[in-house]
Amino acid sequence: MPFVGREREVRVASDLVGSGSGSAGLFVGESGSGKTALARELAARHGAVLVTVSPNERMWPLSGLTAVAAALDDGRRAAVDGVLARGRDWPEHLIAEEVSRTLHLVRGGACVVVIDDLDDMDSASITVLSYVFGRLRGTGVSVLATSGTLEERHDFAGMMQTRIRRLSFDESVDLARSALGDASAPAVLRIVAELSAGDPGVLAGLRLSAAEATGDEPLNVPLRLRDQAPSRRQRREVRALDPRWGELLDLLAVGPVYGTDRLRRAARESGADVDDLVEEGLVVVRGQLSRIADPARRLRRHAGLGADDRRRLHARAADDHAGAYPAIRGWHGSFLEPHADREPLLAGAVLLAHEGEAMAAVEFAERALAGDIDEALRSRRLVDLGEALVFGGHDELGQHYLRRAGASSDPDTRARGAMARLRALSVVDHVVDDSVLTHVAPGVGAEAAASERLLCESAALHLHRGEVHLAAERISTAVEIGVASTRTALLAHMTRELGGHCPEVSPVHLIEAGESPADEAILTAGVQLLREDYASARQTIRAQLDRRPRLAPLWREHLLRQLVTAEVRAGDPTAAREAVTAWQHEWLPGRRPDAASTLILAAAALLETPPSRTAELVRQGRERARRERATALLPWFCAIDGLLALREGRPADAVDQLRTAQATAPDADPAVMRIAADLVEALWLAGRRAEALHELDRLERLAAASPRRWTQLALARARAVCRSAHEGAAAFSEVAALFRPDDAPFERENLRLARLRCLPDDPTGAIRALTPASEGSLDTGALSPNEQDIVALVERGLRNREIAAALYISLRTVELRLTGIYRKLGITSRVQLIAHLHGAVG
Repeated sequence: MPFVGREREVRVASDLVGSGSGSAGLFVGESGSGKTALARELAARHGAVLVTVSPNERMWPLSGLTAVAAALDDGRRAAVDGVLARGRDWPEHLIAEEVSRTLHLVRGGACVVVIDDLDDMDSASITVLSYVFGRLRGTGVSVLATSGTLEERHDFAGMMQTRIRRLSFDESVDLARSALGDASAPAVLRIVAELSAGDPGVLAGLRLSAAEATGDEPLNVPLRLRDQAPSRRQRREVRALDPRWGELLDLLAVGPVYGTDRLRRAARESGADVDDLVEEGLVVVRGQLSRIADPARRLRRHAGLGADDRRRLHARAADDHAGAYPAIRGWHGSFLEPHADREPLLAGAVLLAHEGEAMAAVEFAERALAGDIDEALRSRRLVDLGEALVFGGHDELGQHYLRRAGASSDPDTRARGAMARLRALSVVDHVVDDSVLTHVAPGVGAEAAASERLLCESAALHLHRGEVHLAAERISTAVEIGVASTRTALLAHMTRELGGHCPEVSPVHLIEAGESPADEAILTAGVQLLREDYASARQTIRAQLDRRPRLAPLWREHLLRQLVTAEVRAGDPTAAREAVTAWQHEWLPGRRPDAASTLILAAAALLETPPSRTAELVRQGRERARRERATALLPWFCAIDGLLALREGRPADAVDQLRTAQATAPDADPAVMRIAADLVEALWLAGRRAEALHELDRLERLAAASPRRWTQLALARARAVCRSAHEGAAAFSEVAALFRPDDAPFERENLRLARLRCLPDDPTGAIRALTPASEGSLDTGALSPNEQDIVALVERGLRNREIAAALYISLRTVELRLTGIYRKLGITSRVQLIAHLHGAVG
């Protein structure tokens, strides 16, 4: 089997061997987890002899110990052989003590021994070696061994144990590619990786034809495995299960899903309880459907069934599902009557995809496509399936079935397929495929709505990539052919805010298009963000995220990405961090961010103190932007790089990066890219003060043309920087007085850092200046900007719940910050805080 992944296990082994004094490590894994491949790799990397244990030698006492002795260097091997020659009649504990003493006495260089399947040795060797391996320190001998699961055994308690994990999704895809060939279709590799659940034994044992691997023919499901005879260890694992569960697991093994009520009825007949299977982690119950929890276990169990057993189980399952479960009955019936109509299976695949059972949907679809289906119905069902998978976040799978759908004669089906392909391609290949816009045409009703959806989706994707001019072209097309509605109007507003030139969408052009509420919410929130109405944007986004029933993953991912953008532009590091976590939690295995998503992550990382991950994210983002040909995003990465350079005390580098970013939009609204004030400061700190004053004049003009709250604060900060040489701290104190409690914490932090950089000899006043204290009030200079916001609102008399609402944070966060404030200021209650704030004695 090819060696893929296992970086963690290889690192553990290297650390253990690297000590040089001698130690033993045991890598424990289930059958098929890749233990043998790991043992071979470790032996090759450390130049060690690999001892392969054979179960057939278990009848020979001390055969395992003899094999280990043969793997040692010459001096140690001879010494241990001498012990074995002298101690033929000794008890095992005496042999163990003597071997251990001998290894400590023999002098030699470092020696590594690798043992595969240590637990398959004879019991006498296990007894001796468990003692010896626990006492290797100081001998120079390092032992790396693999073993099956040891739940009921404690022979190797003296060895450091590391459980061999399943392969990650990406590693599973790599191993599948090694096993199936580089020509394999990406969607097929994804299906194989999902259905193997990271089990190397299953991946290496797959039997797919070349046409199946390339996606030219449907997969034979359930997937077939080579070497179907179960191993001795697998048979032992099966015997360990409750025998009443066997028939139930076999029933589940022959199909992707089983009706939960039917499974419970079958369990009662066999005297078992489905809940026990669930508790043991063998079965997953999700609403009306149940399945085996571990896909790899299911494939192995299915492979172990004979042809007659499979047919019997299919017949029973078909009878069980007659009536209420036509699709599941059709699945099992297709094995009993191969020439029956398979359209119900494809319809079942669509339903399963909508219910979030993507892999079950794939199996149903592959089984359906292997039979006869009416061509027109097949095309429509495949578009339904592709669309459902894309909405579920499975873009590569959706693209796979959309491609197989072909060209439909139905206009609605063509339009839906084009929309799904547009969305899928933007995620999978990171391009906007405007060739689908050939489906756009003037019309009324549903045809107009379909055309507008395609144009608006293309425009939104271009905006995501920073290609404002292309978005403006799509909006103009919608207006020209008369299909513009509210969605187009919102996109037009966003495009103009970002500096694009597109026509106004007047009420005359509007038609009712039946937009998706989530789609419209995303556009509405985008407009609110550009207006700096962050409270409304959060409310719009969260209203959709809290909807019941839960939104499809496609919309949730878009909304959460929008929420991250909202928190980044609002400048709240804590809220941005929480939003990023929620957003990434929505990503499916194997999902890699594109350049635009990396830009958002880099901007969020810049808010952190220190911004340690920002540089790496900028590097990744630039590479992705070039690879994806999203060159319009490169200036934005320059902007973040320039802001980072300024924070790290490299003003000359900051000037270079910020100048590059500024050159792309010399007359744009400064609140869009938000670098104007930082460029002024970088020039000032780099000693280029005439240029700094020139940039300040430019910012004054742009601010007058585009008045925004952020622009006002940035302009005030830039003015303070240019006045600091003459007025010192007073220049920054005046700016601090302009801040309101609801202003961005990051802007408050920028002002503090600007003061530190421009007035390095006055560091103690940098924080205090941000919240000017009235005469006789408490010194709050030790508080963070977030804590100062809390103090300001407490002074105004707001309660905790009102403070949470004003700052858009949770009640719990308010309580935690107040606790920190009390601790820093040496007080114990709100009463004392208010008393001190007003100069009272308390």
